[in-house]
Amino acid sequence: MTKILILGGGGMIGQKLARRILDENIFPGADLTLFDRAFPEGGVPAKSITGNITDRDTARHLAAHHPDVIFHLAAIVSGQAEAEFELGWDVNMMATWHLLNALKAEHEKSGRTYRPKLVFTSSIAVFGAPYPDKIGDNFLSAPKPATARKRPPAS
Repeated sequence: MTKILILGGGGMIGQKLARRILDENIFPGADLTLFDRAFPEGGVPAKSITGNITDRDTARHLAAHHPDVIFHLAAIVSGQAEAEFELGWDVNMMATWHLLNALKAEHEKSGRTYRPKLVFTSSIAVFGAPYPDKIGDNFLSAPKPATARKRPPAS
């Protein structure tokens, strides 16, 4: 049985991904676990764990269950991360660092046999506008900070 963990599983994309995994039986017989700080009422019927992704012990706890596939959707979006830099740093960088270290520790404890797949996502904001209809592999990644997008041009 494949163990699947969706970090950010209570958010819109996490809920859509979980629903698709279940509805389309993408991982037949999968043990699906969603992790987030809150979940919508009437959300996807799956095991749900509520917690704080920035907590190092939480990362250890999640890794100790040896998920086979981890979808990392938990993040603070760019505008909020820039306005609340410490929160953005803790959620977007340190939480991932703690998770990777916890997974590494589980890998080592298993005699290097535990090797989960980690799917890390981002947003279209990493490319920077203007966006073509289709973004290919050769499209230049040139994000602009939210503060630059909000300021009027210099006169």
